[in-house]
Amino acid sequence: MLICNVNITASGFPGMFAGSLATPRRGATEVTVIRQRQEPGTTLTLHYHKHEEVIVQLAGTVTALVGDERVEVAPGDTLIVPAHTLHQIENTGQDEAEWLLIGPSGMQFFLPNGEEVVTEWAQ
Repeated sequence: MLICNVNITASGFPGMFAGSLATPRRGATEVTVIRQRQEPGTTLTLHYHKHEEVIVQLAGTVTALVGDERVEVAPGDTLIVPAHTLHQIENTGQDEAEWLLIGPSGMQFFLPNGEEVVTEWAQ
């Protein structure tokens, strides 16, 4: 199955854009791959997942808060976020940041209070 020319659109979070590369809606049964882009000076909402998440940084530099640890993630770096770990990403650079988000098929997003945030691009 070939998926061509994925549009990256507003994700519902300020300064964030996302495009589904491999998700259940696109026919993926075991993995989710999402391309995300973040404007400079914006911070993604603190959240967690029930399963491990992998972020492969493609462009720009971001600062990730993973649990109590802050790490700088640069192009070519891979960040592994353990399951049930609160995390957020802040674009601390001057340019747009872009990465691949990889997780299990049907990946879910939860706020710190346990409320699920349903996003069209992850379906």
